[in-house]
Amino acid sequence: MVPTGAVVVVVSLMVVSPLAVGEDFVLTILHTNDIHARYDQFNTYGSPCSSEAASENKCFGGYARLVTAVRDKKNQFPNSLLLDGGDQYQGTLWFYKYWGNMTSHFMNWLGYDVMALGNHEFDRGIEGLTPFLKDVNFSIISANIDATLEPDVESRISKTVERTVGQQKIGIVGYTTEDTPDISSPGKLKFNSVVESVRQEVKRLQGEGINKIIALGHAGFTVDKQVAAIPGVDVVVGGHTNTFLYTGSPPSIEQPEGAYPFVVTKAGGQALVVQDYTFGKYLGVLHVTFDDKGEVKSYSGNPMLLDSTVEQDNATVLELQPWKIGVEADTQKVVGRTLVNLNGSRFVCRVRECNLGNLVADSMVHKNLRYPEEGKWNDVSIALMNSGGIRDSIERGKITIANVVGVLPFQNTVDAIKIKGEHLRAALEHSVAKYDPCVRSDLFGGFLQVSGLRVQYDVRKPVGQRVVSVHALCTDCLIPEFRPLDDSATYKIIVQSFIAGGGDGYKVFRDNAISTDLLGDLDSDVLIEYIKKASPITQGLEGRIVFVDQSDQCMSTKASRNGAERQHARLDVLAVLAVIWWSLM
Repeated sequence: MVPTGAVVVVVSLMVVSPLAVGEDFVLTILHTNDIHARYDQFNTYGSPCSSEAASENKCFGGYARLVTAVRDKKNQFPNSLLLDGGDQYQGTLWFYKYWGNMTSHFMNWLGYDVMALGNHEFDRGIEGLTPFLKDVNFSIISANIDATLEPDVESRISKTVERTVGQQKIGIVGYTTEDTPDISSPGKLKFNSVVESVRQEVKRLQGEGINKIIALGHAGFTVDKQVAAIPGVDVVVGGHTNTFLYTGSPPSIEQPEGAYPFVVTKAGGQALVVQDYTFGKYLGVLHVTFDDKGEVKSYSGNPMLLDSTVEQDNATVLELQPWKIGVEADTQKVVGRTLVNLNGSRFVCRVRECNLGNLVADSMVHKNLRYPEEGKWNDVSIALMNSGGIRDSIERGKITIANVVGVLPFQNTVDAIKIKGEHLRAALEHSVAKYDPCVRSDLFGGFLQVSGLRVQYDVRKPVGQRVVSVHALCTDCLIPEFRPLDDSATYKIIVQSFIAGGGDGYKVFRDNAISTDLLGDLDSDVLIEYIKKASPITQGLEGRIVFVDQSDQCMSTKASRNGAERQHARLDVLAVLAVIWWSLM
C-alpha cells in the first residue's frame, strides 16, 4: 500500500522502441546528494530551523518540500528519473536516534528510483546498513564494490540497473569513493577502481544495445569528471564534495564552482556532470535531449532552490510528526550558549584553523585534566581532531544537544595515545599531504584541528616536507609555554577513536602508538560537558595553524565562496590554553 501524500513512481514496462531516424528523446533527471539526514526544514547553514526563522520564511529543504518539488516536476515532465548520489546517512539528531530506519522510510515515501551508496552509509558498519538495504523499495548500486565477503550486502546491491522511461532503455552505473575504508567502516567490502569498474559496466551495457548511460556515484567532483570522460557515459550524477553548480545568478548564498551542468568534451561527443550541493537545499533538475544514436544533443536545467516559495506537502509534514516527537525533547535541551558564531564549515575547517575545531579539540584536553604530578600541571596538553568529523556550524545563541550531535554525529570515543615526537610530526605532515588551497572540491577531511600545538606549514614544498615548525604546550612545567617539538620525546595526545585506528589514512597512530588508553567517552558527550562549564562560549582564532607565504587569494576564495564562511575576522590572539583550562577547573 502506498501511503497518502507519497510521491508515486511508476517505471514504464512498455515495450522498448528504438528512436526513428532523426527522432529525439528528452529525459529529465531529478537528483539529490549528501542530504545527511535533513528530514525536516533547516536554516541557511543546515542547522535545525527555529520557530522564529520558520515564521519569517527563512527555512529551506526538508522532505515535505522535496515531495512537493518532485511531484510537480514529475507531473510536468513524465519522462523522468529520481536519483540520489549517496550520503543520506548521518549528520543530525534524527539519524543519531533512528539510524537508517527513518532514512529508508522517507526515501521510499519520496519515491526514489535509484541510489548510489555513499561512504557515510557505512558509518554504523555493515550491521547499520543491511536493515536499510532490506527496507528500501528502490535499487541500490555501486559497480566498484566487491561484496563477496559480506553476503548480506552482496545480495542487495547491484553494479548496474536498467530502467525504461518513455519506451527508452536507460542504463545506470553506480560507484562509491575508493577512500571509504579509510573514512568509514565498511567491514570486509573491497573498493576497486571507480573509473575501471564503471568502464567495464558501460561496455557491458553497450553490448546489450543500450546507448543512453548515466553514471550515478559518490566520489567527488574530480572523480565525477574522470568518469564523464569514459566512452559511452552520457551523464554523471555525483556527490561527496557537496559541489554547487549553477548557470546564471545563484538564488541563495552558495557561489557556484561552474555552470550547471558541467560539460566534459571527449572524442565522439560530450558528457554532462551534475551535483546539487548538500542537505536537500536544492533539487537538481536536468533535462537532456538525446538524438537517435543516444548522443547528448542538448541540455538545460538548474538546481531548484527549496525555500519558502515551495510549499511543504501536508501529508509529509504529518508523516514526520511521530518521528519528530521522538527527537523534540532532546532538540530543545539547552546545554549552554555562545556569544560568537562557531564555524564548522568544510570550506574553512578543512583548509585552516576554525574556531569550532579549536573548541572541540580544547574540550578533549579539558576532559583529561587530572590531578597533576609534582612538577606538572597535567600529563596531556595536546588534542587532534580530523576536520572531516566536524559536520555542522553553531550560530550565536543557545546551544542544544541537537546542535552538538549535528557537529559530532559519528559517536567516536575520545582516546589517549602515547607517541614519539617524530610520529606526531609525521601525522601533521599527513594533515597537509593532500592540501591545495586553490582547489575547492575534494577537500581532505583529515586536515587536523589542534589544541596545545602551534603548527606552521609551507604547502609550496614537496609532500612530506611541509611542516616548517611545531611547538607543543609543555606539561612538565608549572607555567605552561610552547616549546619546540622534540622528535625523540614521548608525548601523550588525545585523539578520536576514528583516527587512532588509522582512519583518514592516519596509520601513523595505529602503527606507532607506544600505548593506547581507551577512555570510552563519546566525543559529543565530552563537548557537551565542556560547553556547560565554559558557557558563554567566546572561542576565536588563535594562530594555532599558520601557513607560510600562503596565497591570500586562494585562501580567501576557499574561505568565503560559501555564505556559511563569512567569519573572516582573524583574531591573532596567542593565548595560552592552560589559562583557559585552569579557569574552568
